[in-house]
Amino acid sequence: MPSPFPGMDPYLEGNLWPDVHATLIPLIREAVVAALPAGYVASIDHYIWLGDEEDDKPVRRGKPDAFVSEEPGRRHRSSSTAVVAEPTARVQLPTPHRVRRKRYIQLIDTEDRRVVTVIELLSPSDKLPKRDREHYLLKRSEYLAAGTNLVEIDLLRRGLRVPMGDSDLPEADYYFLVSRAMEYPAADVWAFTVRDAIPVFPVPLKPHDPAVPLDLRLCLDRAYDGAGYEDQITYSDSAAPPLRGPDAVWANDLLKKYLRKRK
Repeated sequence: MPSPFPGMDPYLEGNLWPDVHATLIPLIREAVVAALPAGYVASIDHYIWLGDEEDDKPVRRGKPDAFVSEEPGRRHRSSSTAVVAEPTARVQLPTPHRVRRKRYIQLIDTEDRRVVTVIELLSPSDKLPKRDREHYLLKRSEYLAAGTNLVEIDLLRRGLRVPMGDSDLPEADYYFLVSRAMEYPAADVWAFTVRDAIPVFPVPLKPHDPAVPLDLRLCLDRAYDGAGYEDQITYSDSAAPPLRGPDAVWANDLLKKYLRKRK
């Protein structure tokens, strides 16, 4: 049974999002591959970077293999008469950084093995004003500078939008950005709200090949059913982050009807 929402389900944006992201990526790749012309392949790749320092807190990982304890007030006799030397210096060891991995989809021209298009499904860390966002924006700049088509899918209402130039965009909840290398720096944006159906948008290839249409709603429906999200979501609770006032009223009415049908 698909989500009760006509487009993006806002209940997928909270604690479920890491699983949604991991589930959607291969489904998007599968949908694109089904429409790719000859001469292209689609692969899932990932890049790795060190996480934000402020997120890394020292955590005790357990006792070392050789662990010696001494009860307070009790000294052990030593059979040695050696005198322990004073240390040369006292140092502060670096705190281990959290290693982050992010998966994305790349479309590759099989003739010259060149990456033609990259599809990015944004994560919360891409939209927070921390080092993770800086890493993503740097990677984004590298795509654009290299003449790579970029497809950016933002299904998250919380956080900062990625830069989209000086154009006045309509206020919306979700955005798709498609940057065609041959038209850069111009790019197309699809903006829609929680009440709207998810628009089908094009995934560009090389200039002489037609773009591949991507119906993301079909991918979300497969993820929703395949992962059993219906059984993991409590629709009687509020969405996280909360919906705006009028949208919250609209969603409440929608979900009341949905929950009555489920009984």
